[in-house]
Amino acid sequence: MVCRMTDGRRWLMAGAVLLCTPALTFLPVQAAPAANPAASSSAALPAAKPPASSPRPPRKTLHDRLMEAEKALAMAGNEKQAGEISERAEGLRSRALTGSVQMLISDSHDALEKHDFQKAQDDLTAAITIQPDQPILYRQRAAIRLAAGDNNGAIADLGVTLQADPGDPTAWGMLAEAEHDRHEPEAALRAFHQMLLLNPKSPDSDTQLKTLEKARDGQQD
Repeated sequence: MVCRMTDGRRWLMAGAVLLCTPALTFLPVQAAPAANPAASSSAALPAAKPPASSPRPPRKTLHDRLMEAEKALAMAGNEKQAGEISERAEGLRSRALTGSVQMLISDSHDALEKHDFQKAQDDLTAAITIQPDQPILYRQRAAIRLAAGDNNGAIADLGVTLQADPGDPTAWGMLAEAEHDRHEPEAALRAFHQMLLLNPKSPDSDTQLKTLEKARDGQQD
């Protein structure tokens, strides 16, 4: 078999980035002073209207910010810049995860370090039950399954991830690895090319691409 492109555990995230929003403070509205009838007529003149303020632009949603990060990643000038943008995008993908889900992810990582793949997978399955709308959780369970050699299970989870988040280059890279490991070189190459479109500066991409091309051509390393 052609050499493995990566260690499956490298695909697992360390945790979620939390967003802290400062509370707003509202000042009490003071009543206007009573009018003085003895005041001069000039004081009764209406005050000039303040200039109309331009409407504020709509606040960017989490999805909007993720889309911006994905576009920036595709245009990154070097590997270092791409890595920084990737970290920002990963933080956005995990930002909506609840505290209980993050604890399950941490427990899953601990189990993975002990090579207890079943426990690690069970923890991620529990996390998915709590937040089934978070595609990154399926990707993380796919990483566990990939590390355990369950390529078909990993591919099933990655299908869910990519249907909801097709701009995730990590998921495409994992799909390329899973297809490669189950001896589907054409599918592996298609997935890897998609990853390169999203992250052209991915580390070691030239070496990995050559490995996949050799597998497609029936060559062994």
